[in-house]
Amino acid sequence: MSLPDNFASNQQRLEEAKRERYRVLQKVQDLCTTGQRSLVIPFLMVNMQHNPALKKIRLWQLDAIMFNQSKYIALKTIRHMRETIGDQSTVKDGYADLGWALENKNATVRMTTWLYQLLERGKITTFELPEGFPLTMLYETGDEN
Repeated sequence: MSLPDNFASNQQRLEEAKRERYRVLQKVQDLCTTGQRSLVIPFLMVNMQHNPALKKIRLWQLDAIMFNQSKYIALKTIRHMRETIGDQSTVKDGYADLGWALENKNATVRMTTWLYQLLERGKITTFELPEGFPLTMLYETGDEN
C-alpha cells in the first residue's frame, strides 16, 4: 500500500471512530432526555469493550450532555476531581477521557471520584458523617452484651 493510500485509510478509520463516538454521545443524550441517566455508565462500559474508540470520549463532553453543563463547569469538575485525588498525570483537563479515567485498576479512582463529584454537584447525593463521628468509635468496645 502506498503512503497516500495508507494515509487515506488511516483518515477514514479516524473519521469512522469519530462518527461512532458522536452516535454514542447521541444515545447518551437520549438516555438522559428520557430519564434514564442511571443507564449511561453501564451502557458506556459494555460498549467500550466492543469498541475501543469510545475510550476517547472526553469526560467534559459526558458531563455537558448528562447534566446540561457548560464546558467551563465540566472542566472545573474535572480539575476538582484531580485535586481531590492528587492526580499527577500529564493529561490536560480538557483531554481527560474515559480511557484515561479507566486506564488501569489504580486509575479507576479518577472515574469513581469524578462520578461522585457529579452526583454531589447535582445534589443527587451527599456525604454525611455518622452521628458522633469520630468520637463514638473510641468508646465502642465491640461486646454488645
